[in-house]
Amino acid sequence: MRRPALDEMPFRYGLLALTMKKVIRAAKHLQFIRSQPCIITGQKAQACHIRILTDGGTGIKPSDFFCIGLHQDLHRQQHILGEQSFYKKWEINPFTIAKDLVIMSDCKKVNTPEIIRL
Repeated sequence: MRRPALDEMPFRYGLLALTMKKVIRAAKHLQFIRSQPCIITGQKAQACHIRILTDGGTGIKPSDFFCIGLHQDLHRQQHILGEQSFYKKWEINPFTIAKDLVIMSDCKKVNTPEIIRL
């Protein structure tokens, strides 16, 4: 089954960040993401922040609920190619994956009705 491409995904999830008062840091959620397999290879994953359409900025990581799990080589590739090209190449909707991880997480900082409702 084909996943939606980045340009087909709804913008609502990323745009919620514009209404957030501060960036949310959640070490427990990042630890949960690192405990999950890479979404592409199934190997050990690093927590990889989604920067496009989120509350991050130059030199500022976005909130930790904007994260997916990628193997270190793919995480590096994501930075080299640029997010949009990387997600398009792998046919990944990072926002859907990040939201699924939030729902699965037992971290109370990210598993909130405000974030899950997106």
